[in-house]
Amino acid sequence: MGVFEKIFSSHQKKAILDEINLMEAAQAHIVWKLRLLRYLDGSSTEQLDPAVVCRDDQCKLGVWIHGIGQSHFGSEAAFQVMRADHAIFHQHAGQIVRYSQVKKLDEARALLNGKYRQVSYKVVMALTELNSELKT
Repeated sequence: MGVFEKIFSSHQKKAILDEINLMEAAQAHIVWKLRLLRYLDGSSTEQLDPAVVCRDDQCKLGVWIHGIGQSHFGSEAAFQVMRADHAIFHQHAGQIVRYSQVKKLDEARALLNGKYRQVSYKVVMALTELNSELKT
């Protein structure tokens, strides 16, 4: 048994995997670093709003975590940690955008390459682990 302890039948596992593509969600969070780097270097055409970016319930994964994912895994410690890490990920991303907008680029890069990178890795690894456990 892995990090996620709840036992599901193969039918339940398939239903959960049909709700959300966890590897797609992980990839979307990996791509955030590229989006933020482009935003910091001025090559992005995106208009990022830090008040939206900082919210963990605005992306596809966040909607799932706060909704049906919570009903499946809400009592599990690993899910609660992933949910908290996902929230921190978005808080850091929002702060990086804020720093960029006020030209505090050194602070933005330090956050991006420090705490943001660490929590991003944790989110991606948790999604990978959950995906692996649901596919067995």
